[in-house]
Amino acid sequence: MMFGGELYHKTLPRRSLMVKIAGEGGISLSAKRAWVVWLVLVVLVVLLGLGAYGVDRMALDFLTGPRRIPGFDYWGGPVRLDGPVPGFAFLGRLTRSEDLPGLKVVRPFEVGAEIGLESGDVITASGGKTFENAKELYQDFLRNYSAGDVVTLNVARETGTTRELRVTLKPFLRNPGDLGLHYEDVEIRSDSGYTLRGWYIPPPERGDGRVGVFVHGLWSSRFQALEEGAKFWHRRGYGLLTMDLSGHGASDGEYVTYSINERLDVESVIRWVRGGGRASPDKVVVFGTSAGAASAIYAAAEDDELAALALDAPFSDLWSAAGDMLRLWEIPSILRYPLFLAVRRRAGIDLFGVRPIEVISQVRAPVLFVHGDADEQVPLYHSELMAEVRRREGLPTEQWILPGGEHGFDSYPPTGIFWNRVIDFFDRALGGPPPGLAL
Repeated sequence: MMFGGELYHKTLPRRSLMVKIAGEGGISLSAKRAWVVWLVLVVLVVLLGLGAYGVDRMALDFLTGPRRIPGFDYWGGPVRLDGPVPGFAFLGRLTRSEDLPGLKVVRPFEVGAEIGLESGDVITASGGKTFENAKELYQDFLRNYSAGDVVTLNVARETGTTRELRVTLKPFLRNPGDLGLHYEDVEIRSDSGYTLRGWYIPPPERGDGRVGVFVHGLWSSRFQALEEGAKFWHRRGYGLLTMDLSGHGASDGEYVTYSINERLDVESVIRWVRGGGRASPDKVVVFGTSAGAASAIYAAAEDDELAALALDAPFSDLWSAAGDMLRLWEIPSILRYPLFLAVRRRAGIDLFGVRPIEVISQVRAPVLFVHGDADEQVPLYHSELMAEVRRREGLPTEQWILPGGEHGFDSYPPTGIFWNRVIDFFDRALGGPPPGLAL
């Protein structure tokens, strides 16, 4: 229809958009608005897709991590199994230097700080060799040095000065034999449906059948017991079972599940220890650290025979612990909602219900809570809440708060004092030390 020199065309009934064809071929305001709406919707869909992908990647990181397997190093490279114990030292967080050949120290770890490394230093050579990344340096330690060897580091300071530092390499333990301990390779079929792999160190001959079950932390493995304590357990008359939980180390399982599967693993390994005459059924104790402590709580709540339970840096509920961790990483804690939902979609597990505080009063055995008051990953209040629940119920409960202690027993110096105090607690629960070892 022609009207006033302009041509109008009415769209089909299914379309609400009126297109105005002007003399210059222009588009009406309503059409422009419609295109803007569609563009905004497309952008939102893309952003939502990217956001969902990002949360799914975060969930995958939440469920998986490094897995140390016997015979290999932290990066999957082979480690010699014969001969002297390899030497190793984590000097710090290192990155390739932009200014000088070598590695820049972003943050020194304990060993690095002890020898004088500072943030901003550049390690220009180690043992006369220059490395382009930290992995190469650390693998050089493992392949070319033994425990106790001293390595010279050439270090350039930000001030322009240079100096030589010397680091004594610590043992990179390959198995309990490196500590002079007899052991057995063990496979246990868990109620979680997975096969677990680890080591059993029998009690010494002068012992009385008491055995400890060591429950390692998140993304750790059976090695955590070797590096931080197995010799103390054995010296005090205890056998020790240290297994890779499902989703960790050499055990089966694709994901870690923050106690959902792991609690069944702990129940299964306790049952294995009691079977076959390996331990006196009433002389089994459990030590759990960090996420492993949560799994130990759930298992102990189902075990009326357990003699004692020691918990190192446990969380009271995963929802709060996840919020604490995200805040530490400077990530908004509101992301817990999509993260937990993404974990459920990917792994089929419900992390909202992981609340050890709800079953801590069902543990009838004496419980020792150990926690550092400077722990930012799992703050002290988690242990305090659970200890208070038990005290209100009149259950045997002890607390050991370590001033300045950060997260987990492997950051509590000195090691000997730590383990002797924990084992003193176990001895009290068992009525004293083994008769053959009593002073």
